[in-house]
Amino acid sequence: MKSPRKILITLAFFLALSGFTEKAKAQVFYIGVNGNAVYSWFSSPGLDNLVTSDGWGWDLGFFLRYGKRPYFQLGFDWVRSQNEFVISDGETIFFSENLKFHNFDFSLKVGYNIIQTPIFKYKIHAGPFIGKSLIFSGQDIVFENSDFNNPQLGIIAGTGIQFTNLIIDFEYSYHFTQLFNPVLIDGQEFELGSKLQLITLKVGFMF
Repeated sequence: MKSPRKILITLAFFLALSGFTEKAKAQVFYIGVNGNAVYSWFSSPGLDNLVTSDGWGWDLGFFLRYGKRPYFQLGFDWVRSQNEFVISDGETIFFSENLKFHNFDFSLKVGYNIIQTPIFKYKIHAGPFIGKSLIFSGQDIVFENSDFNNPQLGIIAGTGIQFTNLIIDFEYSYHFTQLFNPVLIDGQEFELGSKLQLITLKVGFMF
């Protein structure tokens, strides 16, 4: 026969667990953090001189979420990317440079849990964002921050899973705003156009 002390400890444990579960069920407001790998690229295929760039980077962000099914999420992401930037006519390369830049985005997403259980969720989400692009401080390059066309407007969409409080998301974002203003490179003006696109893999945790 169990001692009264062991019975009381066991009962207290299950009461605490039950209280935590009920609190989790009732909770509708969350905060979270995430980090991820980013692949970014842009191109201007309609120009006389083809402008291309692609490369890898990383992202840090945080978000505020309200609701469960559906939910609304306000987020901030800071992307540091390093891209190989090339201007050519298909045969001759006029300019090639390693372009390193920051990208700051504020987004508002609407999400829906297609599968929703107490410990596992499969979800989709989408929404607009507004952002700003900047050259890394101190970078020796022909571009300046005034060459970027800010603010940047776009849309982001993605899918992901949630296991308890751990989140894994796969997202795609497209910038409607052209990334560059017309720029002078080696005395020649280039209408770069170029709309930035990003694919990200995010791992995060929410409270």
